Amino acid sequence: TSLGDAEHVLRSALAPAPATLLLAVRINSKGREVLYLAKGDSVKLGCPYVLEPEDNGPQDLGIEWIQITPDPRHLHRSLFLSYHDHHVNYGSGSGLQNRVAFVQNDPSQYDASIRLADLQVSDTGTYQCRVKKNTVAVHEVIVTVQEKPAAPQCWTEGEQAEGSSVLLRCYSRGGTSPLAYQWAKQSDGYGGGRLPSGTVQAPRLSHAGRAPGDLLIRGLSEQHAGVYQCRVSNRVGYSTCQLSLDPRQAGIIVGSILGSLLLLTLLGLLIWALICRYRRKECQRTCSDCR
Repeated sequence: TSLGDAEHVLRSALAPAPATLLLAVRINSKGREVLYLAKGDSVKLGCPYVLEPEDNGPQDLGIEWIQITPDPRHLHRSLFLSYHDHHVNYGSGSGLQNRVAFVQNDPSQYDASIRLADLQVSDTGTYQCRVKKNTVAVHEVIVTVQEKPAAPQCWTEGEQAEGSSVLLRCYSRGGTSPLAYQWAKQSDGYGGGRLPSGTVQAPRLSHAGRAPGDLLIRGLSEQHAGVYQCRVSNRVGYSTCQLSLDPRQAGIIVGSILGSLLLLTLLGLLIWALICRYRRKECQRTCSDCR
């Protein structure tokens, strides 16, 4: 190489390196969070952060919480909570101002987490935490608010007699789809046990005239006697209902009915015989008077 090229290389090596921009803040959360929550519940959306030791910039600390709601035409961004210069400000237009607050009284103490109360389905969206000083650190939480399944109704169709078929039905009139139905036979009056043989749980989707909450029992016997619980669930909760099966009790009831009918028949025959005897005596007395 020439002397000029050597001087150029030497100057490049001795020249000071350009200053690199250091991160002012770092949020201690990994990746993007995805939460499924129930309507009416409360939730903490975490956003703890750390100020880098090298951060000595003149800018004041700023915190912003932004709600991004999906819209068929465009994304709607709404600033609903912020902190700057030791003041907390509530945004309007999001419907959250009366249900949101910072977890810490002083968010500048390395925690910008918030708490949302009385969640509504309309609160579904992306929540963005932005902590600003020299630069901006961002953390996102995707929130989906759903309704828990409404309390279901349980009932039976078919005669509860030994050897017959009985259909156990369960249906919930409310809750965010998809709803999953699951039957279980109570074990010793508590907890779910295995279903006895001869029971057929309907699939998730209704077909052949059967709904997802149906449980068919073929060849009803004493092993099927007990308490059955239907559990309806989705991503955010569940509800249950119960009913009892007792083929022996059904036989006792049928026997009691037949016995009662037999007793009434015998009682009717006895009354008829007494009436006939009374009429015969009256007839004999009348004939004697005529003679």
